[in-house]
Amino acid sequence: MADQPMKAHFSEIVALPDGRKVRVAAYPDGSIRFRVDGLPYVLTEAYLSGNPEKDQAILKISPGKQGSNASHNYVEWLEGKQSR
Repeated sequence: MADQPMKAHFSEIVALPDGRKVRVAAYPDGSIRFRVDGLPYVLTEAYLSGNPEKDQAILKISPGKQGSNASHNYVEWLEGKQSR
């Protein structure tokens, strides 16, 4: 029998000012999952080892294509969306 996917014990949807949505889910094993509308994204910052004084991890994703200037692609996307 295949393992059943773990059910989130917390889930919250955040609506961003530009209409995109971010869903944050927390699981009993301590893991956290993020689901974001408006693909594509690239991981632009990951500080996972944390700061021993603050006990924090930071993840940043930016709109764009892999291997490209993410913010430039986002600006192009916004301009194209506004011209329609």
